[in-house]
Amino acid sequence: MKMLKSYLAYLHVSPMASVMSVKNLVAGYYTPTGVIVTVTGVSFDVNEGEIFAIVGESGCGKSTLAAAIYRLLKPPGKVFHGKVLFHGRDLLELNEEEVRKIRGKEISYVPQYAMDALDPVSKIGKLMKRFLEEHDYNEGEAEREVVEKLKMMRLPEQVVNMYPMELSGGMRQRVVLATSMLLNPRLVILDEPTTGLDVLVQYGILKDLKQVQRQLGFSVIIISHDLPMIMMLADRVSVMYAGELVEVGARDQLLENPKHPYTSLLLRSVPSIMKRRDKLLTIPGSPPLLTSLPKACRFSPRCPFKVDACEEGHPVLAGNSHTWRCFVTQDGRDVNSLSLPIDYFGGEEVTEGKTGTASEGDVVMEVRNLTKVFRVGRGLISKEDLVAVNNVSFTLRRNLITALVGGSGHGKSTIARILAGIERQTSGEVFVKGKDYSSFSSRNTREYRSEVQMIFQDPYSSLDPRHTVKWHIERPLRLHGKVKNDEELESKVREILNVVGLRPAERYVGKLPHQLSGGERQRTAVARALAVEPEVLIADEPVSMLDASVRAGVLNLLKKLKGFGMSILYITHDLATVSYVADEMMVIHNGQIVERGEVWQVINSPSHEYTKALIEAVPDPYKRL
Repeated sequence: MKMLKSYLAYLHVSPMASVMSVKNLVAGYYTPTGVIVTVTGVSFDVNEGEIFAIVGESGCGKSTLAAAIYRLLKPPGKVFHGKVLFHGRDLLELNEEEVRKIRGKEISYVPQYAMDALDPVSKIGKLMKRFLEEHDYNEGEAEREVVEKLKMMRLPEQVVNMYPMELSGGMRQRVVLATSMLLNPRLVILDEPTTGLDVLVQYGILKDLKQVQRQLGFSVIIISHDLPMIMMLADRVSVMYAGELVEVGARDQLLENPKHPYTSLLLRSVPSIMKRRDKLLTIPGSPPLLTSLPKACRFSPRCPFKVDACEEGHPVLAGNSHTWRCFVTQDGRDVNSLSLPIDYFGGEEVTEGKTGTASEGDVVMEVRNLTKVFRVGRGLISKEDLVAVNNVSFTLRRNLITALVGGSGHGKSTIARILAGIERQTSGEVFVKGKDYSSFSSRNTREYRSEVQMIFQDPYSSLDPRHTVKWHIERPLRLHGKVKNDEELESKVREILNVVGLRPAERYVGKLPHQLSGGERQRTAVARALAVEPEVLIADEPVSMLDASVRAGVLNLLKKLKGFGMSILYITHDLATVSYVADEMMVIHNGQIVERGEVWQVINSPSHEYTKALIEAVPDPYKRL
């Protein structure tokens, strides 16, 4: 047996049967300015009964790849070259009728946001039975199959008589997954299957999905930007960058011994509650535009280990069961032991800024008995009270980051909006440096806004698309009288940009938001908040919409800003980032603080059941489902 495995490895053949083989796939789009190739020479095999993952950041081509595999890439999209072999048949050579017979029955596909595409005027049972009846099931057979698959995804039988709008987001996603399994396909393709779901809901769905997959024995291709989630779920992982696969191997191989610099840096940029890190790595720069790909190594402009060959030729995937695309490590060097420039640790430390006269630990903001009640329902009579925030009290201290952690709908963002002067509380008091700002009108004064600033979750919508980076920082400086003349204004703008890591400032001052990456937009939002030198910075999910390679940079920046003498309230559902960035934490559940303490004390010894559930559900590359 050992000799057979060695011989198969020599031939680059897996001893397991292959369900799908993708060979040299090239796909892209026709545009008025020419052809854009978004998938370049992609090859991989998916084995019987395995979960094969394709992980990559926004714009790397992974969703185009999924659509191409399932024959859903419509004009102006096109597959230009390659084969997609399913049990030996090339799907790209089949006519539409042959493809229709395979879809759902042999291969199932769940696109991103599929749960939002359910017909709102049809009951769940009718939706699912309709799908089966198209494949010649009679009504009785269809009904039995629907109930069975819903139960497998832990949904009660009565769901068949409910409309999509009556179900939560997690329940709708379970319906979509149950539907994808109705005809017992041999392969299920999942494109970002947990996007937009609460962390506890995501964990439950993935856990049940893996159990059902093992029970029924089908293979899975899962496509995602979420590296921790992928590492928890997958058997084998492929890493995609700028339209091509740069590394493919077993999950444990990539985790313990990544060969490509991009894979290694990505793993070291992810916070973990299983593996405590003092410093997260960042990856300077951005992926190349797919409209102007370099002919040499596509990662070389961002790679700290590049050699001359990296800028002269294009590396190919090499290896046996573990393959990677890199001149440096294919020569035998270990990418994990090579030294890194300081830029990959977030740059130099912040040493200047408003440090204040108070010592660390002095109370900057105090919140007392904060309550927010919403009136919900229809009409004038049937309205009910929804208590979003229930008698919450806490203090924020200077030079410390305090995290407010909880799932969706538990009151985190409502608290943020109240403290930012956007929302009016029902009752409760807010003090900053001992001064009472409890009235809504007092929190909408220039004085309060010079003390309290907020960074919003979405860096795309928090900036005015009509104005430059410079304008966004100049405006609060002028409004709050922080500068005396234009010369001082110019100097201050550059100083702030330098602090948030937008260097050199000259490169960024004239750019509009659409000309910035997601990380650069969020750094601009931080710079705007810092312009007034606030005492309190409220960061509401500031990294949740950022790719992994830039998320670490923003987290490192928040840690540095403690040195400015301010207090930071970090609001999130993500305990992994809390474990890295925060000093102390509060857990909010159903509008109430149920646990608080020093971060690692709470993580290592949680007392409340909700905290324990959050910790168990944290996506972490070093955990297994």
